[in-house]
Amino acid sequence: MLAAPMPTATLERLDRLPPDLAEKPFRFYFRRDRKTFGLGVGSLFFTNLLDTLTPLALGLAIDKIQGKDPAGLGRAILMYGALMIGVTACRYLWRIYFGRFHQAVADDLRNRIFAKLTVLGPSFYQKNPVGQLMSLLTNDVNSFRMAVGPGTLILLDAAFLTAMILPVMLYVSPDWTWKTMILLPFVPFIMQRMEKLVHELYRVAQDRLSEVSANAQEIISGIRVIKSYAQENNKRAAFNTISRDYENAQNRVARVDAGFEPLMDFAVAAGGAVLLWACSSDVVRGQITLGEFFMFYQYINKMIWPMSAIGIGLSMVQQGRASFDRVNELLGTETDIPDEGDVILGDFEKLEVRGLTYRYPGGREPVLRDIDIEVRAGETVGFVGPVGAGKSTLMQLICRLYPVESGKILVNGHPLETVRQRSLRGIISFVTQDAFLFSDTVAQNVSLGLDEFPGLDPVRDAARTVDIDREIDSLPDRFDAYLGERGTNLSGGQKQRLTIARALIRRSPVVILDDSLSAVDGKTEKTIVRALRETLGSRGARRQTTILVSHRLATLKHADRIFVLNEGRIEAEGPHGRLLETSPTYRRLHQLQSEEKLSAVFGRADDASSPPAGEETGS
Repeated sequence: MLAAPMPTATLERLDRLPPDLAEKPFRFYFRRDRKTFGLGVGSLFFTNLLDTLTPLALGLAIDKIQGKDPAGLGRAILMYGALMIGVTACRYLWRIYFGRFHQAVADDLRNRIFAKLTVLGPSFYQKNPVGQLMSLLTNDVNSFRMAVGPGTLILLDAAFLTAMILPVMLYVSPDWTWKTMILLPFVPFIMQRMEKLVHELYRVAQDRLSEVSANAQEIISGIRVIKSYAQENNKRAAFNTISRDYENAQNRVARVDAGFEPLMDFAVAAGGAVLLWACSSDVVRGQITLGEFFMFYQYINKMIWPMSAIGIGLSMVQQGRASFDRVNELLGTETDIPDEGDVILGDFEKLEVRGLTYRYPGGREPVLRDIDIEVRAGETVGFVGPVGAGKSTLMQLICRLYPVESGKILVNGHPLETVRQRSLRGIISFVTQDAFLFSDTVAQNVSLGLDEFPGLDPVRDAARTVDIDREIDSLPDRFDAYLGERGTNLSGGQKQRLTIARALIRRSPVVILDDSLSAVDGKTEKTIVRALRETLGSRGARRQTTILVSHRLATLKHADRIFVLNEGRIEAEGPHGRLLETSPTYRRLHQLQSEEKLSAVFGRADDASSPPAGEETGS
C-alpha cells in the first residue's frame, strides 16, 4: 500500500514560518510543548533539590559517628538512602521528558524544512546544491536539537544547583563561601567573549560541512563519468582539500570550545584549595564540626559541575543558534511560484498561451518570445525544433514550475496564477526528459502518482502499453523487484518507458511527453507510439489530450498539429504535410533524419558485403 501524501493544508501550515519561531525559536518550542517541557523541568528541579540535601545527610552522619550516637547515625543513613532513591527516580523522569521534548522539536523542524523544500521552485534548486540542503536536514537540525534540549537542560541544571547550593554554603559559613568562590565574578566576562567567538566560528564550520556534503553528493552521483575519464585521483584530491577546510574550521571551534571546562574547573578547584589552606583552622578551633567541613567540601565539588555546565550549555546554545540561522534563511525563502490560487479545475477543456515571453533568472536573452498557442481537449499536439529552441521550458511553464513573467497561460480560461497547483497538476501527467526513478519496487515506481496502490493488474497494463512488461517479468522478483538509486540497474530506455507508464496509469486528462523516447530505439519507439495512440485515443466519453515534444519527426507525424519552435519563437504550425512546405526548420530536420535513415540502411548493406576482419579479397 502506498503511503498517502501529506494533506495540502498541513504542508501550507508547515512551510510558512511563524514570526515567533523566526525571532525566538527557543521560546516558541518551550511554549508549544509546554507540558512535556514543564514536566522535564519539574523533574530536574526535584532531582537537584534532593541531590543538594545529600551532603547534609553525609555531614550529619559524620557528626553522629564522632558523637558516638548509633541511633542518630542510623537515621542519617536512612535519610541518605531515601534521598538517593528520590534522586534516581527524578533523574529517570527528566531524562524521559526532556528526551521527548527535544526529539519532538527536531521532528517539527525537519518537517518544516521538508515542507518548504516541496514548495520551492526549480530555480531555487539551481542555486542551492543538494548536499547543502541535506546538511540542513541532518546536521543543522541536530545541532539545534542539542541546543534546545540538552543545552537548555544543562543551563537549567547549573542554575538550579547554584541557586540551591550557594544559600546552604552561606548558611554554613559566609566567610568560607566568599573565599572559595572569589574567582567566579570574572567568569561571565570571559564567557561572553568566548560565546561570541564560538558562534562565529561554528557558523563557518557548518558552511564548510555543507560544502563537503555537496561535493560528496555530486561525486557519488557522477561516479560513472568520473571513472570513464579516469579522474578519480583529481576528484579525490579536490574532496580532500574541501574536507581539510572543514577539519580546520572544526579545529578552530574546538580550540575555543575546549577552554570552557578548564576555565570553570580552575575557578572552582582553586576554591577547594582555599578551603583546605585557609579554613581548616576553624575546624581545629571547634568553630565548625568535621561533618560541616566535609559537607562544605562536598558542596565545592558539586559546584564544579554548574560552573562547567554554564560553559558547555552556552556553547551548545551558540552552536544551535548558528545552525538555526541557516535553517531560518531557508524557511524564510519565498518561492517564485506561490500557490495562492483558489480555482479548482474539473476536466480539461482548453490550454491557451498568449504573448508569452520568458527569460531565466540572470539570463540575457529570452528563451521564449511572443508565444501564442492553443490546445483543445482531445487533440494530439507535437512540438519540435532545434536544441535550445525552448520546447522543454514551455512545457515547464505550462506545468507552473517557473513563474510567467510576460504574457499569459490559461487553462479552461483561468490564468495559471489563479489555479490551485494541486488541481493543475492533478489533470496533467508530465514526463520529463530526466527519467527519475526511486529506490523502490518497480510497481511502486509506476504507481507513484496515485494516492493508493491500485493493484498489480493496472500496473501491468501500463507496463504493457510501453512495451516493458516482458522485460520486467524477466527480473527475479518481477514487479516487486527493487530498483537501485535513480534506477541505476536499468538502461536509459527502460527508465524512460517506466516513467511513461507512471504517467499513463494516472489516466489524467492531459499527458505531456517531453522528449521521453529519446533513449529507445526506432522499432521500440514505433511500438510505443502506436500503443499510446490506441490507449490515449479514448478516455471515457472524451479523447485524452496528448502533448508530444520530440526531435524525431516520426514520433510527431501523426499528431493533429505540430508547432515548430526556432530561437524561442513559433516558426510554423500545422500537420506534417503542410509543415514540409511552410517551415524551413521542419523541412531541414526532415531531410537530415531521412539522410540518417538511408545512411543507416546502406551502412548495414556495406557492412554485409565487406570481408571479415583479417581476410583478404582475391585479385
